[in-house]
Amino acid sequence: MNGREVTLLRWGERVYVVALALLVGAQVAVGYLVAPALFAVVPERAQAGTIAGEVFARLGWLSVLVLPLLIALQDWLQRAGAAPRLAWPLRLVLPAMLLLTLAGHLWLRPWIIAVRSQIAAQGGFEHAAAGLRAQFGALHGASSLVFLLVSLLGIFMLSRLRGPAVTG
Repeated sequence: MNGREVTLLRWGERVYVVALALLVGAQVAVGYLVAPALFAVVPERAQAGTIAGEVFARLGWLSVLVLPLLIALQDWLQRAGAAPRLAWPLRLVLPAMLLLTLAGHLWLRPWIIAVRSQIAAQGGFEHAAAGLRAQFGALHGASSLVFLLVSLLGIFMLSRLRGPAVTG
């Protein structure tokens, strides 16, 4: 490898590590610090839910943009020999994170919003039909599980990072 290739690969490694760390850090911060704080501080639960939903939506779009970049960088670094070859199950972690994120962001989230609108039309959670409240709870639980899985997969990928592979 010539000096220019080594420099490019080093930058690729750095971008990969920083992007993965920032994404996973954002997920942990939003899901396990910001959202609980909102529900603890904002007096009206519906308003806290609206704010939390908006924060999760922005995190979802960020993830949809960053995860394909991470997948491409991981593949490029491995093909260039700048990263150790991952066993095939590990190569599926980032795509699994992307698929779970897409499912949560593009399928579960709109469904939750629709059910929440129906609940609001019935006068709020206190007055909504029990079946509608149960559906909201089940969807929220499924969304929380998806978010937990994505977070754990991201933490797992961070734990697999090693020192720089590019030397020279």
